[in-house]
Amino acid sequence: MNGEFIEFYASEALSCPRRIYFRLMGYPERWPENVKVRLTQGINTHGVLGEILNKRFGFELEKHLVLRSRKLGFEIHGRIDAFREFPIEIKGKTSLPRVPYESHLAQLNVYLRWAEAEYGYLYYVKLHERPLTVISKLDFSNFPVIKGPNFRAFEIPYDEKLFKETLRHFYNVKKAYERGKPPKGEYSYLCRFCPYRYLCYPEGNGFERD
Repeated sequence: MNGEFIEFYASEALSCPRRIYFRLMGYPERWPENVKVRLTQGINTHGVLGEILNKRFGFELEKHLVLRSRKLGFEIHGRIDAFREFPIEIKGKTSLPRVPYESHLAQLNVYLRWAEAEYGYLYYVKLHERPLTVISKLDFSNFPVIKGPNFRAFEIPYDEKLFKETLRHFYNVKKAYERGKPPKGEYSYLCRFCPYRYLCYPEGNGFERD
């Protein structure tokens, strides 16, 4: 928290409101073991690709940002994977989506709003225990469009409607936090990868909900 402002993260944009609530409440994260492996691979993938973006194309890495709304009473903090005139967000995935995930679009859209940029890029990279195995096969000749196996790049324009939807999402979580009552969760396959799953499913593999 920052005084009167509640802090949200851009990576939480349009994600499960219950998960955001539990973070705000200070509950400890308990990552499933299989997710820990993916997190490590994701960090390594960001490192390898980020170094190329920095050294070859002059992008600043891990650019921190804050968007503040005094009217709504909260801030959105973010850390752009790579930034120059426009933001680039890197997502390591075990399988590549045909179209970007809504939450990823919303996250990048926050970065576009902050940067006052007309467009940005989402890069999806297949996770590998040795990221260079994947990244070394990529074609950067038409950068920022990158092509290659196990990789997908999407050029994304700024969306004002999506930004307003993101603000409403965070505001609703803020009101739930102020009431001290968990909001309704989304309850999807993503629950298997959530560090707060133990709070929604205290019996482990059961499906009882509050």
